[in-house]
Amino acid sequence: YEGTDNAIMILECKDSDSPLSYARTFVDQYHREFGFELEGRDLLIDDFRVRAIVPGATPAPPPSVPSLGAPPAFGSCRAYFENGWETVSTYKFEDLKPGHEILGPAIIVQSISTIVLEIGCKAFVTTDGDLDITVQPKKHEDDVHMDTSNEDQKVEIKEDPVQLSIFAHRFMGIAEQMGRTLARTAISVNIKERLDFSCAL
Repeated sequence: YEGTDNAIMILECKDSDSPLSYARTFVDQYHREFGFELEGRDLLIDDFRVRAIVPGATPAPPPSVPSLGAPPAFGSCRAYFENGWETVSTYKFEDLKPGHEILGPAIIVQSISTIVLEIGCKAFVTTDGDLDITVQPKKHEDDVHMDTSNEDQKVEIKEDPVQLSIFAHRFMGIAEQMGRTLARTAISVNIKERLDFSCAL
């Protein structure tokens, strides 16, 4: 829209040959993204792109490989995990073959990186030579702790610091997204340039 700094890339409407189909597609996309329309404002074409697509045959998925079990370990070392120090096996990535399975805890080394396989996780070498890691769900302690020191049992609710941080950042992300949307769709210079506004959840 004229007067705003927000640009939306749209595709050609295949249902109509009219040039106004681009305008209708833009208005629909703008309303779907921001929830309103700016009536009475001209639409400006910022840039256009041409894309060429050459159809070709779809490659067949690679066949599954049978499990070869665990490969021979290259060595061992001590590493610190959640449960404390563990003596774990080490493997060279270039020695692994499709079908090899490695159970954690373990360490897989290659020339450019080191892969630490956590406790309870499983790594499987695919047909393409990639490492498919299955992460097992983590077992947390009970959220409710019973305090039996007194005759009347008191229930103490334990807050998981990880989940608390995740939800706090999620809520903060929603408020920040509100602010970015307001700045992108604003007409006022105070909002879109000076960022003189606030959003809260």
